[in-house]
Amino acid sequence: MNKQVMNTTMWIGGLITGAMVGAYLYKNKDQYEPQKEKLNGLLTDLTSIAGDLKSKLLSASQEGLNATKTALQTAKDKAKEVSKEKVK
Repeated sequence: MNKQVMNTTMWIGGLITGAMVGAYLYKNKDQYEPQKEKLNGLLTDLTSIAGDLKSKLLSASQEGLNATKTALQTAKDKAKEVSKEKVK
């Protein structure tokens, strides 16, 4: 079986499976309503956690970048001092 036939078969299989699951959930939606509310709450919590994590990662990366810039500037200044002392 070549790659394109395999990909097409997998895509169609996924489409059919999704349609069957969707039809089953729609048919039994009253049974799953309480879980839907819990899931929406969990997704809201997850979204807020992801936002907090993103801001913390951005802050940490900015601090790391600033520390690197400072260290490079210090090393550059120190190298200039050493080279001036060797010239004397």
